[in-house]
Amino acid sequence: MPKISIHMCTYNRAHFIKQAIDSVLSQTFQDWELLIVDDCSTDNTKKIISTYSDDRIRYIQNPENLGITENRNKALSLSTGEYVAVLDSDDYWIDTNKLSLQNDFLDQNNNYALIGSNMIIVDEQGKTIKKVTYPYVNFLIKNLLLMKNLFCHSSVLYRKQEILNLGGYDVTLPIWEDYDMWLKIGLKYKLANLSQYTTAYRKHTNQSNSIKIKIGKDTQKFIIEKYKKSYLGYNFSKTLNTLRNILR
Repeated sequence: MPKISIHMCTYNRAHFIKQAIDSVLSQTFQDWELLIVDDCSTDNTKKIISTYSDDRIRYIQNPENLGITENRNKALSLSTGEYVAVLDSDDYWIDTNKLSLQNDFLDQNNNYALIGSNMIIVDEQGKTIKKVTYPYVNFLIKNLLLMKNLFCHSSVLYRKQEILNLGGYDVTLPIWEDYDMWLKIGLKYKLANLSQYTTAYRKHTNQSNSIKIKIGKDTQKFIIEKYKKSYLGYNFSKTLNTLRNILR
């Protein structure tokens, strides 16, 4: 059994997925399995993955489209590792020591269930748009988390069993399922970020439209209300979310 299960949920990302897979193969920490869960892609994703002969790479092709949140839970149910890393198929890791550093952190800090890192945002061609720095320590993260998502999903490593015990990702949410998960984990466990920039998050030109923006706004509002009694800054978070969406 590998120490780390890496989740790569994908749908029609054939033009990006090779870079994602190669960034896993380049890691100094090698005790992993890579679960590529394909949610009915219609491009040549399967053909690209078939070029890899590494038996740690497991390709799972869904018979029907599940949607991103249920697909994440499927990957979780198939995982055999103690820890889970997430790497969406259009993102990639830029630090070859990423898994090693995070694995060591969780090994040495049993009261922490999740660790992320800083990230860079890149465009569709891989050009850096900006760097994003997050708070590193649990105290600051917990005080600010209701106001803003402080983890890049593709940067995190978490304890599998703890997340299974919490019920996995909430399938009733159409978006922000990761943000809801971090808040849920934070109710019982400590959270941290590495100070290193380990992950490139890809921003797409067609990422937002009026319908997606409204769904995102409504879902974030729902999540803020859900956790308002558990985290600091409810009133400020509600106002900030309103302003954030007005200014979009």
